[in-house]
Amino acid sequence: MPTLALYVDYRKAYDMVWHAGLLVKLHDLGMPIALLKTTASWLGNRQAYIAFGDKVSEKYKIDIGLPQGSSLSPSLFIVYHCDLIQCLGAHSGHIFADDLSVLITATIISYLEEEGTEVCRKIAAYAKKWKQPINVQKTVAQIFYKQIKRPEIKIHMEGHQPGNS
Repeated sequence: MPTLALYVDYRKAYDMVWHAGLLVKLHDLGMPIALLKTTASWLGNRQAYIAFGDKVSEKYKIDIGLPQGSSLSPSLFIVYHCDLIQCLGAHSGHIFADDLSVLITATIISYLEEEGTEVCRKIAAYAKKWKQPINVQKTVAQIFYKQIKRPEIKIHMEGHQPGNS
C-alpha cells in the first residue's frame, strides 16, 4: 500500500519555543504548580550579552526559546508539540528531539495528495497558533510504493511544495 512520509523541519526549532505557550501546555498536562513555577523561573530568568573583542554589550533578557545544550530542552520541545500528534487524527505522527514525521497510508495515490496537503495545512495552522515557524524549504514529502515507477505527488504547505525525496 502506498505510504506518504512528511518530514517537517521547524525553523530554529528550540530558539523559537514560546515560553507562555509551553507553560500553558505544561499546566494543561497536569504539571504540579511548584514544578511549573520552577520551569517558568528557569525559562524566564535568562540573560545574555554580546562580547566582541574588548567590547561588551548591555545584558538583555531572553524571553523566547529553549537553552541550546540543555538536557531538558529536547523533552520540553516534545511536550510543547505532543498535542499536534493528536490533532493529526488517524495518521501516524512521530516527534524525536526537534524532528516531526507523519506517515499517511492509502490505497489511492490521489487520496495521499489530498490528505498530505490537509495534514500540511493542519501543521501550518498549528505552527502559526503556537508561534513555531515551519521551514517549508527543508520540509520533505517522500512516497513509499512497491511498484517500479514511483508515482509523482503534489503536496502543498503554506503555498509552497515541500521537496521530494
